[in-house]
Amino acid sequence: MAKRLDPKEGFARYAHEYDERERYWDSFEKEHLSPYFAMVDGKKVLDAGAGTGRISMKLKKAGAKVTAIDLSPEMLEKLRRKDGEIEIVEGDVEEMPFKDDTFDLVFSSLTLVHLKKTIPFLDECYRVLKDDGLLVLVNIHYRSPMVLEDDKGKYSIQCYNHFPRHVREDAESLAFGIEDEIIVTEGDDVWVSQILILKK
Repeated sequence: MAKRLDPKEGFARYAHEYDERERYWDSFEKEHLSPYFAMVDGKKVLDAGAGTGRISMKLKKAGAKVTAIDLSPEMLEKLRRKDGEIEIVEGDVEEMPFKDDTFDLVFSSLTLVHLKKTIPFLDECYRVLKDDGLLVLVNIHYRSPMVLEDDKGKYSIQCYNHFPRHVREDAESLAFGIEDEIIVTEGDDVWVSQILILKK
């Protein structure tokens, strides 16, 4: 029986091997984020729930001034070793330590699934974005949490499925405008991920 861990404890254990599955994590987005990476040159951009920096590194390569925030110091240490120029902040994405109207864009991929509620996170993203700023959000669907294993035994990390319609409704309730929505599906039309482009 796998022990179910909260994200902070779970990613402390998973950090050392997280990057081994980068192609799998990329598959939730395919190439749909490319147009938004093309917008970031010279912009102040937040990667919310940055983990080991999969998105942060792409943003940096595209010319962004990147700030990465994550709850897990172990995951952020992996990012720190990859790039010493990215600003790294250990913190909670539902209560971010940034001033209002700080960022031109916020990217967040594979984070929402680990949050029990969507509104506190979306509200924080709205707050830290500048007027007309964009939130590029990737909401993924876990049919069942991955069972992981290390020398302490089997474990999984808490996941919560947030259905696309509910995320749209929550975003609109906070005054976000929906610029675009892409639903990635598998062959049997089961949704795999929702990519939402939200404008403040």
